[in-house]
Amino acid sequence: MKLYGNRGGAYAPSPRDRRPRKRRLSGVQRGSLLLLASLSILVGTVAAIYRDFVKPVQLKTPQLPPSADVGEKSDTSSFTPPTTIEIETEIDASTGQEVEVEVEVPASHKEGFYNILICGTDDSGSCTDTIMIARLDVNDHSLALLSVPRDTLIYGNYTIPKINSVYGAAGGGAEGVEALAAKLAETLGFQVDGYVLVKLEAFIELVDLVDGVEFDVPERLYYADPTQDLYIDLQPGPQTLNGIQAMGLVRYRGYDMADIARTGVQQDFVRTLAKKYLSLTTLAKVGELARLLQENVVTDLTLGNMVYFGQELLKCDFDQMFTHTLEGEGQAYVNGQDCYALYPEAMLEVVNAYFNPYDAEITLDNVTVRTKSSLG
Repeated sequence: MKLYGNRGGAYAPSPRDRRPRKRRLSGVQRGSLLLLASLSILVGTVAAIYRDFVKPVQLKTPQLPPSADVGEKSDTSSFTPPTTIEIETEIDASTGQEVEVEVEVPASHKEGFYNILICGTDDSGSCTDTIMIARLDVNDHSLALLSVPRDTLIYGNYTIPKINSVYGAAGGGAEGVEALAAKLAETLGFQVDGYVLVKLEAFIELVDLVDGVEFDVPERLYYADPTQDLYIDLQPGPQTLNGIQAMGLVRYRGYDMADIARTGVQQDFVRTLAKKYLSLTTLAKVGELARLLQENVVTDLTLGNMVYFGQELLKCDFDQMFTHTLEGEGQAYVNGQDCYALYPEAMLEVVNAYFNPYDAEITLDNVTVRTKSSLG
């Protein structure tokens, strides 16, 4: 006789007794979960810091000169950006009605398009012996390099009316580079988005840090100037140049085309040096490179900016980089100085094709170029 009607016997467990018992985590399991949670928090924190630290430079919004109307130049030279037409709504004072009017405003800066001024000083440290503008477009990862001849004729109250004297005349340092950047904007019709000035000693160290650079020296280079402690003696052909030899290469001016040929050699060497610095074999020396840049470079770029550009440059093909030296003519004498006078139309053609950061064309109205004809 079954007293309770269950198959299991005289006692039937209650529903509460039939619930599965909870298993407690072992010490190893709890430790593993805590470690996983800690790693997740750490990764998220590092990612957030990296995102805030590694970023491009803030693009400069062009402004019209306050002392000049749109389309007009002030008496003193200044940067005048290209403009575009926008439609704005205004209230007509006579009717009180809303009306649409055309307003001329500064052109916008293209996203992901950066022009960085790169310059180097001479032995005295008072003149910029090398002046280049490097353009990077992160949209298609194309590169371009523009050389401005150091003897370029300029306007202004300078004892030596050449663009390489602007840096020293402004007192050198950050103020000197910013003055040079302003003069370049006035001349070329666009503002650079950052600058890097490398001292002569730092250039030598930069080359030696990567154990020299393989380069094809174009011809026999020999020059001796004891007053500058400058001695250049290089044989033609492919070879590995150390820092001092590389410095002689980029400073040599004894070519038939003088400074114009020299800028072409500088462009080729900068391309070769950049490719070596972006190679995997050099990444291990990033700490030494950071120390060298901190001690010997004047720049308005942050370390995060440099890391960002380094990442983007790794995606570029340096063999496809466009290089150009501004065209002009010599024998433009001012105060007994032989200067190099630019051709404005030829300059604008190249600038608009490769370096214009704005969504409007740069015209002669946006530049101030001192030509040879202006000397009479």
